[in-house]
Amino acid sequence: MGYFMDIAIKKYDASYWGEICQIHDEARKEELKCASLEEAFLPLEIVAEKEGLFEYAHIDVALMENRVVGFCAYSDEEIAWLYILPKKKRQGIGRQLITHALTVEKNISYVEALFGNEPAKRLYESFGFSVKEILSGQMPGNEQFLVKVYSMYRRCS
Repeated sequence: MGYFMDIAIKKYDASYWGEICQIHDEARKEELKCASLEEAFLPLEIVAEKEGLFEYAHIDVALMENRVVGFCAYSDEEIAWLYILPKKKRQGIGRQLITHALTVEKNISYVEALFGNEPAKRLYESFGFSVKEILSGQMPGNEQFLVKVYSMYRRCS
């Protein structure tokens, strides 16, 4: 747990836009590679509006040494976006962003992880989410591609 001490969680503001674009774009390429969908990549500058990033009630950023290294967008029911700068993965950043989200919104019960993204699936499972089903359909924001996702739920107390 000691590695959390270097991470600060703050509310998103527009000054972080360039950093979250870089984080999303680098991490999304890795995520799509896990699902053999590399050709489906679109930058955050395009998908933020198409996928409604700013419609979520909460967008938080994780900072290490005053630099944004991850972000999470969520509502009262769902964690919708979670991206960590690839070179900073496995340092507790995603875990701390999820912990913060579940503290702010205690009834979050749903998340999707791209089929094949086993690290994300395991991370969510560690918070009590489990795969209810695997859904297939058009990729939100890039509908020309078919995608499969783990549809994951958890019980809220």
